[in-house]
Amino acid sequence: MASHAHTNGHGEPKPVRVSTHLLTYGEDPPPGVRVYADGIKPDQKQNPFVTLLAATTMSIYVGFMNYFLLLVILSFWSRVALYVVLVLLGTLLLPCKPVLWPAFNRLWIFKTWRHYFHYSFLIEEPLDPKKRYIIVEFPHGAFPIAPIMAGTLMQTLFPHMMIYSVAASVVFYIPFWRHFITWIGSVPATSQNFKRLLKKGSVAVVVGGIAEMYMGHPHRERIKLKGRRGFAKIALEEQVDGIVCVYYFGQSQVLNFGPAWLAGVSRRLRTSFGFLTGWMGLPVPKPLPIYMVNGRPIPVPKIPRDSPDFDKEVDKLLDACIKELGEMYDRHRAEYGWSNRPLSIE
Repeated sequence: MASHAHTNGHGEPKPVRVSTHLLTYGEDPPPGVRVYADGIKPDQKQNPFVTLLAATTMSIYVGFMNYFLLLVILSFWSRVALYVVLVLLGTLLLPCKPVLWPAFNRLWIFKTWRHYFHYSFLIEEPLDPKKRYIIVEFPHGAFPIAPIMAGTLMQTLFPHMMIYSVAASVVFYIPFWRHFITWIGSVPATSQNFKRLLKKGSVAVVVGGIAEMYMGHPHRERIKLKGRRGFAKIALEEQVDGIVCVYYFGQSQVLNFGPAWLAGVSRRLRTSFGFLTGWMGLPVPKPLPIYMVNGRPIPVPKIPRDSPDFDKEVDKLLDACIKELGEMYDRHRAEYGWSNRPLSIE
C-alpha cells in the first residue's frame, strides 16, 4: 500500500492511500483509500491477448450501432448479413428480464474491461445498506463506459445493496443494448420508473445525458448539471436518505463523439446522432486509466410535497449537489494527474 499527497478543500496536505488488495465478495471497500479493481497493481500490464479480447468486446458493445448499420447496408447484397439483421431485430421481441442480473455482472469479461482501464475507485464515506440513495454520475462522456463498468462492479462492492439505474428510453429500442443494460440494472428513464426503483433500493443516473456527449474539451472537464432539477425533485418527493455524487476521472478522454453541430437536433429528438471514435479513430476506447470517486452523501431534507417552499428546497438541494461535486472534483483531481484541468459545471 502506498500514499499519494493531495490537498483538501482548505489547502492542507492530505495523504491518500492506494491499495491493490483484492476485495472478496461482500467485503466493504475501506473509505478514503484508492483501491484498484480486482486486485490489479497500478503498473500491472495486461496480457496482450486479453487486451485484444477486451478491446474487441468493448468495441462490439460501444460501436454496436456502427456495426449494425453496416450490416443493414450489406443485407441488400448478402443473405448472411440479412439473416444476422433479422435475428438481432428479433431479440426486440424478447422480454427485458431480469432487471439487475448478479451472475451477468460478475462475468470474467468485465474484469478484462476494468484491467484494460486500470480501473480504480475511492469511497469517501461508506453507504448504509439500510438507506436509499440517488447516485448522480458524471461525466457521461461520448459513451458512458465508466458508469457501465461501475454498474458491474457494484455487485461486488455492495452486494448487500440493491443499486439500479435509469437510462435513455431510446436505448431500449436497440437490439443487444436493451438486454445488456437491463441485466446491469437499468430501466427507461421516466419519473415513474425512477420512483418505482427507489421503493426497491438506490438508483443511479448519469445526469448530463446526451448533452454531455458533445461537450468534450481538450483542456477542461465540462458537465451539464445546472438546471437539471429532476433528480433533486424526486429525491425530495420520495424522501431518500441522501444524494451521492460520483465522478469518473478519465471517462471524458477514452472516446470522442461528433460532429458537435448535431448536438441541438440530438437533444430535441432525445437520441444521439454522430460517430464514436477512439483508438486509431476506431470505435475502440483508448486504454487510459479510469478513477471513480464516490463522494459523501448529501442529506435530503424532509419536506412535505405540498409545502409552499418545496420548489425552493429543490433548488437548494441542486445547488448543494453542484457545490459538493465541484469540491469533490478539486479534492481528487491531483490524484489523477489533473491538477491543471479544471471542472466547468454548466
